[in-house]
Amino acid sequence: MWHLVLEGINNFALKEAPEPTLQSPTDVIVKVSATTICGSDVHFVLGEIEETPWGFPLGHECVGTIHQLGPDVRGFKLGDRVAVSPGVWCNQCDACRGYKYQTCESFGIFGSGKNLGDLGGAQAEFVRVPCADNTLSLIPDGVSDAQALTVGDMLCTGWTGVERAAVGPGATLLVFGAGPVGLCALHSARLQGVAKVIAVDVISDRLEVAKAMGADHVINASLEDVAEVVLELTDGRGAEAIVDAAGVKSTFNAWAPVAALNARISMVAIPSGPVELPLAQLQMKGITVWTGLADPNRTRRDFLLQSIRDGTLEPSLIFTETISFKNIVTGLQEFIERKPGLIKPLIVF
Repeated sequence: MWHLVLEGINNFALKEAPEPTLQSPTDVIVKVSATTICGSDVHFVLGEIEETPWGFPLGHECVGTIHQLGPDVRGFKLGDRVAVSPGVWCNQCDACRGYKYQTCESFGIFGSGKNLGDLGGAQAEFVRVPCADNTLSLIPDGVSDAQALTVGDMLCTGWTGVERAAVGPGATLLVFGAGPVGLCALHSARLQGVAKVIAVDVISDRLEVAKAMGADHVINASLEDVAEVVLELTDGRGAEAIVDAAGVKSTFNAWAPVAALNARISMVAIPSGPVELPLAQLQMKGITVWTGLADPNRTRRDFLLQSIRDGTLEPSLIFTETISFKNIVTGLQEFIERKPGLIKPLIVF
């Protein structure tokens, strides 16, 4: 099979490898039908995630069909269309029961090298999926590959960000960064009781997509004073809930001026290096800051897939172009270089 391998800083290529095989009775082999590229892949490519031994396959987002099935897998059968969680854990041990997934002996993240489970990458023709009954979700009839592909990482991360920030109904949600995760956050916010959604970015194309996905107001930070506009839109209160899906110095510095008293902020972006926070300003407003990533548990993934099937969510608008897997090297380079108009590529086989 072919898969995308990262050999060093900005050194990646399609390479041939043997097809993966079942290693445990709870494994399946998925034949990938669609994958994509994530901002965290870029952090790996640029060497911004430390202590990662080079020479590992990339990618943690994919959908496909079950090609081989371990004898102890109970919830799936050969040929099922499935969405794959970006992370693996057994969901049966004491660690998992205590929601401490990263201490599970089976824990790993696809496409992240030896330090994170040494699993294969999802930017490949086939991928071995451990703990399949927990790691996979069945794609409902009527849900496309593009729609299902969002569920494992982007939509779960956006949902988690809103969940951690908007703890009660009626909040105004401010989302910094209208990339894939920010768009998924604002798109899913209504299902969590958010009353008003404001999106902030510096790229007008992304803000147009934000409008299409449910933002009530958009602010171009390169053209407008973000704090001034937010205070005007909230009658001087500021936003009660903030999701930072950008993770850059300018957004960190903007938190306190746009936040309401006792606001909650969730930081789901992965910064490219050490950051400084204006803690004194945040403290004076009694602001709570939560940092973390997605919680892509099976129940949440299944709920989001059903919401897509029912027409409540339509997250596939984040894919602004479709490319063939054979062109993934070019696609990754264009993603790194922030090709104009590109939000996220849908990569098909």
